[in-house]
Amino acid sequence: MKTKTFLLLLLLSGLFMSQLSAQTLKKGAVVAIHTYSFTLNPDVTLNQFIDFIMNKYIPESDKDFAGTKMYLLTADRGEKKNQIGFIIVFESVPVRDRYYPAADKTSPEGEAANAKMKAVSDEMMKFVIDYTPVYTDWIVK
Repeated sequence: MKTKTFLLLLLLSGLFMSQLSAQTLKKGAVVAIHTYSFTLNPDVTLNQFIDFIMNKYIPESDKDFAGTKMYLLTADRGEKKNQIGFIIVFESVPVRDRYYPAADKTSPEGEAANAKMKAVSDEMMKFVIDYTPVYTDWIVK
């Protein structure tokens, strides 16, 4: 009985460790950091907006842009305090370039992914009056 328990624990710990390693940044990945200055509609709270981003926008983006993973950032100190940002991790430069082949240029595949996102993007615009984006892409070495 002890052997079976030990083997089960060993198997579970192996599965747990494989999940941990899946969350690390890999060499050659592209980390795009986007920050936004949003002006929310007067009847929208920041928490409502964050809830929408976390529960609708990010899952749709992760689904429509294969090879990417998006994370929400909220600033609580410094120059960007009370602003929102995103970290978008592309598996590699070729994956990023598949959607965005050059700065401020979207490929046909990127346009198709954006078209799939249209409904959720339109819904997001109900939360905001205006926004200003700033981004930088970083390559993991």
